[in-house]
Amino acid sequence: GGNVGGFELSDEMGERVRIRFLEFLQCFSEPINAPTEEVIPDDDEHNNPEQQPETEHCFPYVEQAAQLAHRQLSLAPNMQREDDEDEPEHANYAFANTLFVDYTHMLSYDVELADVIETEFTRLEPFLRRGIASFMQELHPLLASSTSSSQMTNYFCALYNLPSILPLRQLRTDKIGRLSSVSGTVTRTSDVRPELLVGSFRCNKCGLRAESIPQQYHYTRPIVCRNPRCQNRSPNEFILDINPFVDSSGEPSEFVDWQKLRVQENSTEIPPGSMPRSMDVICRNEMVEKAKAGDVCVFTGSLVVVPDGSALARAGEAARATTAAAPRGGGRGGND
Repeated sequence: GGNVGGFELSDEMGERVRIRFLEFLQCFSEPINAPTEEVIPDDDEHNNPEQQPETEHCFPYVEQAAQLAHRQLSLAPNMQREDDEDEPEHANYAFANTLFVDYTHMLSYDVELADVIETEFTRLEPFLRRGIASFMQELHPLLASSTSSSQMTNYFCALYNLPSILPLRQLRTDKIGRLSSVSGTVTRTSDVRPELLVGSFRCNKCGLRAESIPQQYHYTRPIVCRNPRCQNRSPNEFILDINPFVDSSGEPSEFVDWQKLRVQENSTEIPPGSMPRSMDVICRNEMVEKAKAGDVCVFTGSLVVVPDGSALARAGEAARATTAAAPRGGGRGGND
């Protein structure tokens, strides 16, 4: 696993993106009764603005936040719901902490914001999640007092409807870290497993906690204790806090559901005489178990490159699996 030091750096660009993304969620609106045909008004109607119909607007992300809040409060025991009269409308909403954002909405509202998110999505995705958390807490303060708030405050942003959908063959190094949409056919799915996204560790010598350690696609631990009196510099002396209810004053470790999909390029996109190409797609949180083998899907996310640890086990040699045999009859164990 990797290790991180004890210094924290602030990302000014990320904070600006978080503020502007929060403003977008709060202020974006769509007309719901815009006239479809052009009508030439009479002179009296033109001079009397009160007779002209006013265009009403809806706030899609405010309404979606109400659905998320209703879902969360329905999952929390002994909590009074905010919108009892909207029970039939929100009862079948399947998502509790995933906010779906239409990329074309962002383009029409703030082109600069949409462009920077598309270019630096891997870097800015944590700030988008923080913006959604602030958005939900401002609209629905009752969520903060929920008994399951420690589990429901981890929000995720699902962007969709990008202008272009790429085939698998067009994913190159220039797409690493950028927001992209690809189309493919699911050929295999894995079991749903837990994944550590952000870890909180406790020093085994002095007991001081190191919170909010992001996992860089592998198990990442601190290497230095932040206590100036503690001389702990061994990553193995930091213990992961798994139970969030042991110390309610600190930030718990964040786990999410994880599933790997094997995706193959569509048959219509394979050049003549070529073999179909495949890649692994990682689904997290509430996106797991949404696709099955044979489905043709559009995946929106970022391309990352993860080194193959088994291939790098021995430099210059092919990786081999070894099995230790248990000793029998007083004999010595060996390797097969």
